[in-house]
Amino acid sequence: MNAPRTPFQTALLSVALLASVPVFAGGKTEDPARIGSGGSAVASPSASLGPGSYLIDFENLAVGATVDSQYSAWGVTFLANAYDGGSWATNTDMTVVAVGGGNTGGLGTPSLVSGKLLHSFSGWLNEDGDASFALAFDTPITSISIDFAGIAAPSSTGIDIFTPEGDYVTSVFATSTGQQTLTYTGTNIGFVGVTPGDFNDWVGVDNISFTFAAAVPEPETYGMLALGLGVLAIAVRRRQR
Repeated sequence: MNAPRTPFQTALLSVALLASVPVFAGGKTEDPARIGSGGSAVASPSASLGPGSYLIDFENLAVGATVDSQYSAWGVTFLANAYDGGSWATNTDMTVVAVGGGNTGGLGTPSLVSGKLLHSFSGWLNEDGDASFALAFDTPITSISIDFAGIAAPSSTGIDIFTPEGDYVTSVFATSTGQQTLTYTGTNIGFVGVTPGDFNDWVGVDNISFTFAAAVPEPETYGMLALGLGVLAIAVRRRQR
């Protein structure tokens, strides 16, 4: 079972996230990865995210791929081993696997995950403690939603919310076995710690949905807008004479 999120441990996460050092190196190339706006549109690797909801479902990553910086073009990076010390693993598995491909544990019900998901069963067998990873967002988000499958010990699966400065906000834990969606809505979310199960409980991760809020114009922007509308109105009146 995961150790409690003590102030000491959350401070460790804050330091690790603010460092923004990728866990995996070695010159790996980025695979094309699908992020659907509102669950439908498909963005290219060079696309920039605007306001709205986006979905990471791992479908365009190859089975066996290690998830780390493939989604950095959209402003989010996966960091393995978010927590340190105690019972936390130092080798959290970040491998993409196929549902029904023989490398997952029992998924349970209701059926929320499909296609491909994160966290291989074989990798979980080799983990030396409780798995954890973090999502680091370049731009603050206002909501996060993640599907988990294979939950046997609900209190070991959860999401931890942090500000962009690394300050701990709150946690949301699973409340039932099988498959469950965990969601948090708020403001100024910079990092999300994810704990998929524990040393004795394999849990898969899928359908990571997050929302970027629309930017609020600065006061001077409103002033320029008003000036522009005024000029336009004058031009219209002149044409009508």
